[in-house]
Amino acid sequence: MMFCATESDMQKRYVKYEISLVTHTDILGFGDLVNTQTAGHISKTLRVFREAIGPPQYKRAVPRIPAEYVVNFSDLCIMSRPLRSTAKDPPTGAVFFQLLHLVHAQATLIWNDRIVIRGGVTVGEATRSHRQIFGPAVNCAYRLESKVAKYARIVVDPKVFDEVSANPRLWIHDEPSESEAIRGLLQTDTDGQLFIDYLGVIRDEYDDPADYDELLDRHATMIKDNLAKHAANPNVREKYEWLERYHSLTVNSLQRAS
Repeated sequence: MMFCATESDMQKRYVKYEISLVTHTDILGFGDLVNTQTAGHISKTLRVFREAIGPPQYKRAVPRIPAEYVVNFSDLCIMSRPLRSTAKDPPTGAVFFQLLHLVHAQATLIWNDRIVIRGGVTVGEATRSHRQIFGPAVNCAYRLESKVAKYARIVVDPKVFDEVSANPRLWIHDEPSESEAIRGLLQTDTDGQLFIDYLGVIRDEYDDPADYDELLDRHATMIKDNLAKHAANPNVREKYEWLERYHSLTVNSLQRAS
């Protein structure tokens, strides 16, 4: 007896997990933004968040992430990009450019709206189906964002480097230079977590040094204002205390290097 395959059967047969680079991010203080800004302004902010639409003075253009790899819900953004099996979309440099995308997004959101984001980046099994992204790596990225990142930082799972070492398709030149370039976008925090060093990296992304000085001023003012605003809310204040330390360490490092 012959049976026709149902849609559910087809999904079970063809929807499979793939080793993917997964990023889970959200905007801190999004509730305040909703309460104080127009819908059009918020829409623009979310577009910047998703696409890293930065100022034209950035030296390096970040390739747009194809829409099918991104799912948004309010201020939540999940990006999942297959790293091994998508022949039509070679992932050469995919890890580096995804992290640089997040550098641009963080700097642009601070410049435009004094907004900071938190997130997690990992590599593992994930898939897309019916405009949803799910899988063990999505769960892991969520845990990194919600339980590990804690502050206004995007933490990066060391498993990312395991994949870079093992996957030649990710290399622009060779494995050592690719890993070095990726590590150049990161810092190790006092708790041992790797995180995206947006404030340090973005300096070399500007054509005009004055733009970087302006960003530092905006960053410092945003931190000062939020420390005062949330003085009575220790759970929120500690996030800006972390940013204050990060800002000071970055500025001090630049002064020592000059």
